[in-house]
Amino acid sequence: MPKPNLTKWGKREVVNPKAMTDRITAPQKYYGKMPYFAAQGCANNTSNPRSGMALYKGKMIDVTWPKNKVKQFGFTTSADGKYFIVPEDGIYHMYFQASTYGDKNRTIGSNINVYIEAENNAAGNGAVGELGVVIQQHLTTNYYHTTPVGVTEFLTKGTKLKAKVYLDGGAEGHWVIADGAMDTTFYAFMISPSSEGWHYATPGPASSMKRWTDDEFVDEIRMNEQTTAQFNALENRARVTGRGVTFNWKGQREDKNAVTWAAIYRNSTKPGWLQDTEAAPGWGAKTAVEIPWDGIYLVSVIGNARHNTQPVANVQYIYQIGVYGSGGMSAKPILLSQGGNTRTDHESGQIISDVVPLKAGDRLNVRFWGANTATNWDSGRSGSVSGSRWWNFAVTYLGRGTYGSGG
Repeated sequence: MPKPNLTKWGKREVVNPKAMTDRITAPQKYYGKMPYFAAQGCANNTSNPRSGMALYKGKMIDVTWPKNKVKQFGFTTSADGKYFIVPEDGIYHMYFQASTYGDKNRTIGSNINVYIEAENNAAGNGAVGELGVVIQQHLTTNYYHTTPVGVTEFLTKGTKLKAKVYLDGGAEGHWVIADGAMDTTFYAFMISPSSEGWHYATPGPASSMKRWTDDEFVDEIRMNEQTTAQFNALENRARVTGRGVTFNWKGQREDKNAVTWAAIYRNSTKPGWLQDTEAAPGWGAKTAVEIPWDGIYLVSVIGNARHNTQPVANVQYIYQIGVYGSGGMSAKPILLSQGGNTRTDHESGQIISDVVPLKAGDRLNVRFWGANTATNWDSGRSGSVSGSRWWNFAVTYLGRGTYGSGG
């Protein structure tokens, strides 16, 4: 169903069935089920070395999704089964994972590159191009390796989303994208419609809901607080996105290891509303995002890194999202996740994604260091800010409350 046109109650307005339907029933139905798709299990065009889609070294494969393996609401699928078409402008969270199988590895391994890509020929300011890229080394011969990528972006109506897999040009043997429902999957769902574009200013959290009481005098202010204001907050949730990272660091960095984001975008000009800031004094601008309100947030980051020297025993990189509370950087942070892997002189990527309760004043940064080596690491092909998303950091406000609070 199309997004309702939200209008306000007027003073001394006569309440009639149409107004109640347009301002209460229709928005509740819309926000209770917004557009999504879920594809589980890709097409099957080979059984060598396993069932699934064949991969060929040095070639990009657009993943195809059979109709019987797709569930969708609002989205439509292209006739060739490769694209999912965005039904409305809005903020969407996307996730793709490819489970690949190879029957022969080279000595230094073979890399699998996975992408989420958006195409749109229409005018608009929605994200286009390779929205997210993750590269990982296929580790074990004759076994499966799963590589995930996820991203939160503003997309415009008509944008075509697809998932792609690239096999390293030096790979040997036979390779396949597994077609199992839990092996290879692609999801997208709308977080909020935000029909006026990325820079459409968020109203922030809606006012607290209050119980109606007997003999209450109901005026237009009370009606708008309980209905239109609530839906406006759902329509344009507060969000911030950081893109573009460049570094070249020694491993085992003990301090100042928060990455700096080349550009940070947010949908509010109000000070303190998901403001980019320093992780702490001396760390430099755009190393953290400050949380404006208590609530639940969707936090995700893509990071890719490269080890510059020949293989070192047990070498790997680690990156984390650090959540620092009111104690600042001197306090021990909450770490959402950590981990990484590497192949010499080639990027290797990871994603971190979580839904977390945060407090006003908390600061989030992304920290990186190389483990078990004093040699250099760099951010790889971080690309231009508007180009491929080798590094991407997104924080989106989902609503009031914290886990277990009942709020």
